[in-house]
Amino acid sequence: MFYNILKHYYAILLLCCIQTHSLFAQNYGGNYDWRMLGGGPLQLVSFHIGTNTSITHNHTGYNLGGSFGWNYLSSFYNAFEGIDHVFDMGVRLKYMFNDSIIKSHLVGTEIYFHFPCSTTNLFRHVPQPLSLVIGGGAIFAESMLPQSQILSNEKTTGQYIEIGVGLFKYFVINVNLLYRVSFFPQNTLGIQHIEQNFLLEFAIF
Repeated sequence: MFYNILKHYYAILLLCCIQTHSLFAQNYGGNYDWRMLGGGPLQLVSFHIGTNTSITHNHTGYNLGGSFGWNYLSSFYNAFEGIDHVFDMGVRLKYMFNDSIIKSHLVGTEIYFHFPCSTTNLFRHVPQPLSLVIGGGAIFAESMLPQSQILSNEKTTGQYIEIGVGLFKYFVINVNLLYRVSFFPQNTLGIQHIEQNFLLEFAIF
């Protein structure tokens, strides 16, 4: 079932990319003003650091990584045209190293959905402080349990999906609060078939 979910996720990602041009042009033609702070060229490449709490094992570690992409795809359209902001999206390719009860490397994608604060003129120039974040990809893991509790030094590969909230994605230092579910095949590492994590990530440039 998870493989079907992941397949649909990437199908949605592809559809979003194909529809980006017509969607943005129709909505606002490319407002980009305050997002130049961090949503465009300054965040083409970002560094990530944060905490990784395993809900399954009740253990907290750290995560490090980086990403490549755009927080606001409207940066491709008339970058300095001051047209009212309605809706925006972002896409990033992401690598993360997680050091917790399970040591893992993740490679995947994230999609940001930036919804308007209001449909009225009162808040038309106010950037959205909250954004929806959806991601997924592959996870390469090895257990951090004591050697006496595992049967071998093998590694395992699984898939993950995550969903959460992005805070202040237009700024050079912003935050992701994410809930991640990882799916692994049967193994001898003490890693469960379904692993759940809560992540606090800071993105810098």
